[in-house]
Amino acid sequence: MQQVRNPIPIFTDARGALMDMGKIYIGEANADPVANPITVYWDKALTVVAQQPLRTLGGRIINGTNPASIFVAEADYSMRIADYDDVLVDYSPSVFTDNSSFQPLDADLTTISGQSNTPYGLSLLTLASQAALKTATGIPDPLPATGGTVSGAINRQGAGAYVYWGTAGFTGGRIFITASGAADPTSQPGDLWLQY
Repeated sequence: MQQVRNPIPIFTDARGALMDMGKIYIGEANADPVANPITVYWDKALTVVAQQPLRTLGGRIINGTNPASIFVAEADYSMRIADYDDVLVDYSPSVFTDNSSFQPLDADLTTISGQSNTPYGLSLLTLASQAALKTATGIPDPLPATGGTVSGAINRQGAGAYVYWGTAGFTGGRIFITASGAADPTSQPGDLWLQY
């Protein structure tokens, strides 16, 4: 995602009017940019050097007579803005520039993007639906909450085994184990009671 914004910054004088013939100096971070300038460029590739001070017309930096953007290699820099008479309008010792993107970086996504993925793994990311994922991975449909049929033994983790009854009317499937002489706990068809 990219934020749409004015590609050429606007500079104003001390009264807030668009600055004509202003002077913009770019320098080392936390230093006087007039005494400690850095190289600024007219192009994003950093090949065409712009002379300082940069000049303004109608509040915009100009290259000759055309509004232009400027670029620096440094992530942080200082900026001094003066009017035509060299009167200080603004000084910023640190103008940090985050060129990553408008979307904040996420550590997990950065880690994932740096991984080498197999063609199989990448193909899973392009599947159109859950049904396509189930087909590609061989995931079976879950048992319905009611009805359905099961063959083979079923083991419940931590809760013992299911009881299988040959008679459809026996649906309880409960097993009680009590001490000898205890009261009969069974109450439904299919309950089993064992004593020790």
